[in-house]
Amino acid sequence: MRIGELAARTGSSVRALRHYDRTGVLSSVRQDNGYRTFIPEDVARVRLIRMFLAVGFTLDEIRRYAPCWQAGGTPADSAAGDVAHFYRRKLAELDTQLRDLHVIRDRLSAQLDALERSGTTCAAPPRETL
Repeated sequence: MRIGELAARTGSSVRALRHYDRTGVLSSVRQDNGYRTFIPEDVARVRLIRMFLAVGFTLDEIRRYAPCWQAGGTPADSAAGDVAHFYRRKLAELDTQLRDLHVIRDRLSAQLDALERSGTTCAAPPRETL
């Protein structure tokens, strides 16, 4: 499939797909006319890349460790201990993000409760939440 179709099927921009291809997290084959072509499995691969980017992975991390996330793969340039350390560090980062999101959610919920109790359209947030 060509890059425009891959973009449409994944919700990615053509520009992002070209970037993924240049950085090595996605692979295309060039046709004689210079067009990039992709295989159907790249739809799932792009969705996985986008998910990992959304939770804070870098393209370098994705490129380095993606073989571990694919069935039967092994990272080409890292030992098992390195991969385990990386996973632990990423899990710790995600746990921190989750805690931070819970704090934000609780503050928003408290603000909503205050608005609904007061019957006003706007309630000033407590100073410590700013």
